[in-house]
Amino acid sequence: MPVDNTEEIKLKRGETTSIKLKGLATAGFEWNYNIDGDKNLITVSKDFVLNEPLTQKNMGTSADEVFTIKANSNGTMTIHFFQTRKWENVDAVNEKKIKIIIG
Repeated sequence: MPVDNTEEIKLKRGETTSIKLKGLATAGFEWNYNIDGDKNLITVSKDFVLNEPLTQKNMGTSADEVFTIKANSNGTMTIHFFQTRKWENVDAVNEKKIKIIIG
């Protein structure tokens, strides 16, 4: 699936932002990322979050994946998120591209 547009986020050094991406882990898909530019400009961590408390009715639903991005140094870089199954060698089912400007 091609990436049509790039979102832009501006941060000051030391600030953080979170990117919430729709999860499909129950189907084997996981979000990963590549960084275009200086990888040391940011620190990225990943967590999982359910949109509602777990009950018998929603058991087995995929949790969304939340990436927290912390701005370490001034500069510009792009982070490319892609959702794939690690064991398949095919194009991503979902993609998101974000340009991060720190300064």
